[in-house]
Amino acid sequence: MTFLKLNAQGMTLVEMVIAIAVAGIAIAGLAAAFSSIVTRTADPMIQTQAQVAAESLMEEILLKPFADPDSGNVCTDVEAARQDKDDVCDFHNYTSSGVEDQTGTATSGLENYTVSVTVTFSDFGGITIADADALLVTVAVTSPLGADVVLSAYRTNY
Repeated sequence: MTFLKLNAQGMTLVEMVIAIAVAGIAIAGLAAAFSSIVTRTADPMIQTQAQVAAESLMEEILLKPFADPDSGNVCTDVEAARQDKDDVCDFHNYTSSGVEDQTGTATSGLENYTVSVTVTFSDFGGITIADADALLVTVAVTSPLGADVVLSAYRTNY
């Protein structure tokens, strides 16, 4: 029976220290990359929440009558409370720290968003500002990250 004789040699201490140093640098680089990825995973959700809040408020506003149902006037008497807003112009200069529903109740988890609305007379196609039959509604929602979602839409007196 013959045994193979291998010419095996071990690693020196210097080679072992260099291997550990190279592995440490590689692991530190990977940890930094993963840390960056982990901190940004919530960004799309926060941006989507701001978008949904802006779209929801815009839809609520555009579904309101053009003129005040009580007086028939356009943009003359503005109700202050959210649940009392009964026409498009009532939302002019509406601001909120946190997202609220139609009754003015704060939506939990969205307290760090800010919401603002402007409603102005605007030219739209053949409708001029002098006609006072077109309103430009702009809803802006700022997320806790400072990103703004701004939606604009026209509401006409049809």
